[in-house]
Amino acid sequence: MPERRIPNSFFLNRTFLNEDGSPMTKPVEEIVAKLEQITGIKERGYIPETGDSVPLMAEACENAIASWGQNRNKIDGIIVGHNAGNMLEGRQGFHTVPNMAALLKHRLGIANHECFAYDILFGCPGWVQGVIQAHQAIQAGDATNVLVVGIEVASRLLDPYDLDSMILADGCGAAIVSASESGEILSHATFSHALEDISCIYLDRSYNKEWTAPTLFKMNGKDVYKYATVWVPQVIKKALDKAGLNASDVDMFLFHQANGKMLHAFANNLAQMYQLEGLSFEGKIPVTIQFTGNTSVATVPTMLDLILKGKLEGYRIKPGMTVVFASVGAGMHCNALVYRF
Repeated sequence: MPERRIPNSFFLNRTFLNEDGSPMTKPVEEIVAKLEQITGIKERGYIPETGDSVPLMAEACENAIASWGQNRNKIDGIIVGHNAGNMLEGRQGFHTVPNMAALLKHRLGIANHECFAYDILFGCPGWVQGVIQAHQAIQAGDATNVLVVGIEVASRLLDPYDLDSMILADGCGAAIVSASESGEILSHATFSHALEDISCIYLDRSYNKEWTAPTLFKMNGKDVYKYATVWVPQVIKKALDKAGLNASDVDMFLFHQANGKMLHAFANNLAQMYQLEGLSFEGKIPVTIQFTGNTSVATVPTMLDLILKGKLEGYRIKPGMTVVFASVGAGMHCNALVYRF
């Protein structure tokens, strides 16, 4: 997670505009307080104003390699999920050539030329989808150890005149998925709709008509919430059904962190689908959004890292526990993976 911390008070000197460019009539203090109430976000992290995305990505991966404890040249695949390529200094747009996985492989000094290195653009569910693809590569005999990375540097995609700019944040998570007997992917499922929901999350110009940058983050929040609360429970159910499990068999749900209210809607809708009225999710739904913000594709792996390292109070993963990873994002896409530790 970036060391640079951005509290909500950072936004109190902003002038927020409506989509048509007119100023919002509510006082900025009220706007900031309302967003905190809805999302639960109190602070978030941004990378420094200088540099690009690579140092954040490399640091997360060095941590993963150190935890793994093996020679990095035993990594025979690298998958990087992201939304905008390498975010360069000065808000000069994003760069996808060379791709992020190639930049990472170069930075890590991995000399094994048989180690593939590619990116996936899949919105917020990109890291979970990367784990699914790593699993498939291992099952097919094409890899043994795959480094899967989720990175988001949203701070350079934000429209400062749009109140949604307070939601997104920067972060990076990495894991090495290996052929091993110490854990098991039981099942997974992925949905891509990409029909009437295609414009729920998109890139466009600033609400300030004098700004010319064409690639700033935009979101239709109500449509995103509706899609997520309807389809995330269904994709989880499909994955659980494939594993012969139901919601009561899950010890922990690592949900994409978009807002606090949405997390419990996921769980309650899932319980209703299994007709498990009154099922308790106490201690099963970790929440990190209050101090991370929405870190998009980095959300699930950074949350997992915090839990595994004992840095998220009240949550601990023990051997034998069944954990569901689930995410949703631009496309619209959603996915779920059932893992037994």
